[in-house]
Amino acid sequence: MTSLPILLRHTGSRWFCALFIVCLQGCSPEPPAHAQNGTITPPVFNTQSPAPHTPPNHGFSALVAFGDSLSDLGTYTVLAERTYGLGTSFDIPFTGLPYPAGGQFTVNGTATGNWVGDLAQRLNLDITPNLIGFGGPPGSRYLTPMAGFSRTPVFCPFGFQTADHSAFCLDFAEGGALISNPIGIDHNRGALTLPLTQQVSQYLHQFQRFRPDQLVTVFGGNNDVLLAFTQFLSNITESVQQRVASAKQNDPAMGPVRQQEIATQALGQEYQTALVQAQHQIDQAADDLAKLTLRIIDHGARYVLIYTLPDSAETPFGRGLPYTLRDFPQPPPTGYVCHSSETLAPCNLLSRLVNRFNQRLLDNLQGKPVKIFDSHQLFGELIAHPETYGFTHATIAWCAPKVPSSLLCNLDTPNKTAGATVQNLSSWLFADDIHPTPAGYQVLADQTWSELKYFGWIAKPPLP
Repeated sequence: MTSLPILLRHTGSRWFCALFIVCLQGCSPEPPAHAQNGTITPPVFNTQSPAPHTPPNHGFSALVAFGDSLSDLGTYTVLAERTYGLGTSFDIPFTGLPYPAGGQFTVNGTATGNWVGDLAQRLNLDITPNLIGFGGPPGSRYLTPMAGFSRTPVFCPFGFQTADHSAFCLDFAEGGALISNPIGIDHNRGALTLPLTQQVSQYLHQFQRFRPDQLVTVFGGNNDVLLAFTQFLSNITESVQQRVASAKQNDPAMGPVRQQEIATQALGQEYQTALVQAQHQIDQAADDLAKLTLRIIDHGARYVLIYTLPDSAETPFGRGLPYTLRDFPQPPPTGYVCHSSETLAPCNLLSRLVNRFNQRLLDNLQGKPVKIFDSHQLFGELIAHPETYGFTHATIAWCAPKVPSSLLCNLDTPNKTAGATVQNLSSWLFADDIHPTPAGYQVLADQTWSELKYFGWIAKPPLP
């Protein structure tokens, strides 16, 4: 994921907000089981999977990550460097990981960063971005191993530095990436957005095959769901606006009450068509991800971990979606929050699209040699019972609203109005409207570690 919430904030309109006058059918997801002492009982998924139940003989040799901004270790550091680097008013040198002022979709500059790096450290492995670059009016710039820049892609900018000459630049995830479509979120602004299918192809081009002792994580589909959601809203909006405009052209004296009647009628006629299209997009994305997973396995991977999607409707972004109940166009009451349990709320549809993706993906992977990590359950638990994990702020972003994305958020950009400080950062779950803080990512890494042990993929230490 990347800065999709910014896109959504500018798509609102009178008829856009009215669309959920139409009653939505369906229900919100079942609440997750309560955590005990911060540890979630592993859910029962794919119990017939022929995936390994013992660890590699000598442990994992590498961690390979595919995905979007939730797994991105710094693909767009060049953009952050342009904002904060040497020669700017901030004059901050960009060296090492995590970067001091930007480059990862979280609060940059802390001791830890993204969950992928945290997990690698837990496994005693090194991992860095496979590609670092960003486009713009001057053209694309890619980081080179010598810390310079190239106009053409330079893979493994951190080089082959391990003793056995294997690469540790194995994080292929990129913010804004979709599963199959290369034109991802913010691609037109310079984001590379290599889709997951291309990320895997790039790995195979560089390394030919996966090694049987690698841990491969696949965490994608978030942007596909959000894009289907926004396109659904846009399709409805356009259709209704055209219907009302045509009616007004035939009757220039038409009043607002009649306009509302026409809009409501149009919504009823157009809703199902737009919903079917969104559902088709969701199904195709889940099918593509399942096929990609099998491709990874067919090329030698044995330890493959697939992540379900968190419920975007429960993030600060989802909770901040427009007020759309029956008394529209009256303004929402002070402090209004969009709850996904409300049938007429847009976040209800968003939640159902997430659930549809997850269910389709799980159905496709039943009986396949993969393991599932249920991040939907984990983040549902974090939001429902934040105190269990030491969080006191689970619904508000830590980063200042003036920062367009957590990609550029750092210790100098707290949301002071909401009470955010460097000192209380560890008690906040979200950095921006969608992406976790380092503390939130740390929980994801810790829970992944616990699941790996549950699967039997981590060797137990010998008894003393």
